[in-house]
Amino acid sequence: MTWLIDQRYFALDFPWRLLAASIVIVIVAVLAWWKKQLSISGLVAAVIMGLATTLLGGFSSLSLYLFFLLSAAVIGRLSKRIRGLDRIHKKGGRRDWMQVLANGGPALVAVIAHAVTRDPVFLAVFTAALGEACADTWASEIGVLSKKDPLSILTFTRVPRGLSGGVSALGTGAALLASLLYGVFAYSCYAVLPIGLCVTVALTAFLGVLVDSMLGATVQAHYYDKDDDIITEHSKDKEGRALKLARGLRFIDNDMVNLLSNCVSFLLCLSLGQLFF
Repeated sequence: MTWLIDQRYFALDFPWRLLAASIVIVIVAVLAWWKKQLSISGLVAAVIMGLATTLLGGFSSLSLYLFFLLSAAVIGRLSKRIRGLDRIHKKGGRRDWMQVLANGGPALVAVIAHAVTRDPVFLAVFTAALGEACADTWASEIGVLSKKDPLSILTFTRVPRGLSGGVSALGTGAALLASLLYGVFAYSCYAVLPIGLCVTVALTAFLGVLVDSMLGATVQAHYYDKDDDIITEHSKDKEGRALKLARGLRFIDNDMVNLLSNCVSFLLCLSLGQLFF
């Protein structure tokens, strides 16, 4: 269906293509801001990235972005039922420009690379990168709804829900489902991609989520707040005092972990994709 829309879209003169893309993207981004899914900086970043993606990749590519954004908005409401997560998580529900870039930047690079080279493997890479970002979001937002605390991906001991590096059956299942969906999207949106490469999209997206958990449990900065007796992503307490680093590296926060794991999916799909062309 989307490829038929793209045929008509790319037949338009550039000013009309820009106008059509702008109307759709601005409406969605403003709604996301209104629903407190994006900050102002996140809104601006989303509009810029959405425009670039649509102008270069058409509405097929934009639809994959929109699925990520809209599904994250819906699923994010579920995790709000879990109290106390804001004491662990550094950032709230609104995505700022750094979060938008960390989750969508590699995909944007892929769609630009496809526009320049016309190599279809970059369409798969684009989908895998977005699939990883979506699957990681689903894992985080749905995983915290588990009745039991998650297990550390390293030690397999119980850790507080919401803590990076923790995995649960519910969250892992959600990540796998999202990854498989993006494999299906790759097959349905891009006729040039063989089914084997679409399976690779799903596989590399899911592997990126596992890498995200590994990085979260090892190199991501976490601090100890002795007043609340918790490990947190916040570097300062409520009074603005610096907290002691409990594990990880100070310069690697959750945004950096998201970007790194997204890049892993990007590179894995790019490497394995060469087998199909």
